[in-house]
Amino acid sequence: MRKLIFLTTVLVAACQTQAEVDTPDYSAVRGEHIFAKHCATCHGASGEGIEPWYPSLQRLAALREPNDMIETVITGRFRRGGEINGHTIPIMPAWGQLSDADVAGIVNYIQQNWGDGGEVSIQDVSATRAQLWELD
Repeated sequence: MRKLIFLTTVLVAACQTQAEVDTPDYSAVRGEHIFAKHCATCHGASGEGIEPWYPSLQRLAALREPNDMIETVITGRFRRGGEINGHTIPIMPAWGQLSDADVAGIVNYIQQNWGDGGEVSIQDVSATRAQLWELD
């Protein structure tokens, strides 16, 4: 009987682990790791940025809608490069190669830490991505 209970417990745990793997995680926790890998180099670990070259996310997150932030992560920001006081102004790269869950995680991390806390879903990212590809 003990062996049966043990095996049942192991099977239930395995099923839960598989379910967790199958469930996309787009939380701010996931976003923090992706932010550290792709965004913190320019925007800083605490989102402070280096104005005017790398905008402060502490400032921008409060000003931008989450869907605008999704678009920014996917497409980058296309502004003219140039120079200020002899320093080149970089243009933010597009991170469109990231999955919808990764993009949602980054936006949720930024929103949770510096924005209004509004959460976006994977479906929000998918819809924005599809809209970006629509042709008039």
